[in-house]
Amino acid sequence: MTNQEQPNNPQGSNEIDLGQLFELIKKGFDKLFKMFLRIFVYFKKNIIKLGVLIAIGVGVGFLMNKLIPKKLKVEVLVKPNFESEDYLYATVDEIASNIIAKDTVFFRNMEIDVSDLQNFMLQIEPLEEVEVDKDIIEQGNKYLEVLQNYRNDEFILNVIKSEILQKSIQIHRITFSYKDATSGEEITRKLINYLNANPYFKELQQVTIQNAKTRIENNKKLVAQIDELVSGYARNMANEQVGKTETQGVVLVEGDNGLNITNLLNLKDKLEKEIEGKNIQILEQNNAISIQNFGKTQAVQKSLLGKYLFLFPSILLGAFFVLSFLLYLNKKSKELL
Repeated sequence: MTNQEQPNNPQGSNEIDLGQLFELIKKGFDKLFKMFLRIFVYFKKNIIKLGVLIAIGVGVGFLMNKLIPKKLKVEVLVKPNFESEDYLYATVDEIASNIIAKDTVFFRNMEIDVSDLQNFMLQIEPLEEVEVDKDIIEQGNKYLEVLQNYRNDEFILNVIKSEILQKSIQIHRITFSYKDATSGEEITRKLINYLNANPYFKELQQVTIQNAKTRIENNKKLVAQIDELVSGYARNMANEQVGKTETQGVVLVEGDNGLNITNLLNLKDKLEKEIEGKNIQILEQNNAISIQNFGKTQAVQKSLLGKYLFLFPSILLGAFFVLSFLLYLNKKSKELL
């Protein structure tokens, strides 16, 4: 006799497996619903206690905001000159370390009492670069391409060097934090003066300004000479006393002596622009650290969670939940015994 093969019923097996899966999902949702229901019942039973704790926390936080003086700050924007950025950061770190160490000798030279430095802090950070418009970038690139044609001109090389140095210097923000508005602002000004008290940079600043003034005087003399040449040429042209020959913008005076009026006027314009730049340099580089803006005293803006009105209710509610959980564990442990 041939063995009878047992019929396979994979479809029925699949139906049983799917039924079991749906049953497990249903039980999972039931447990989840019961958990949310227990949480709802817990808050419903303790709603009065929770409300009282929140009210007490808000009240205590309100009193703390009124009684505890707010922390104040002043922001000073500075620009390091003479490649003094490393010196600026090192000096700020030195001051901050001496505040922590309460170095009386260090602050005595600045006529600062160490007792006034309680809760006094300072920190420095570079300002984020402003996003530049694409049109401005394209104009700058075209400007550099034009200057590239005059790369052998010493004046143009100085202009390029000056522009690169000006663009590479970054503005920095020094934030001074304190609690007393009067003494805090006074101490801030003394510390800023200390930043500019370095003798090396003072000498460098004097030499730089002297060089700028010398360059201004020399440029003014050259401008005066150019004006005299152009005026003399104009008078000779008016009186028709000098033979002249014009060839593509070049004027020949007295036969072999050449005088290019266009180049002279361009040179005069360059010299005048350099004079303007040197005057600005003298004004900006009056110290090793230029003060771009000395802000006014203002209150430190705290984050929402850092305020006492939210801090104390959170502490009380957290303590209540922890206590409730411990009582629940204690109750369950007794049921096991």
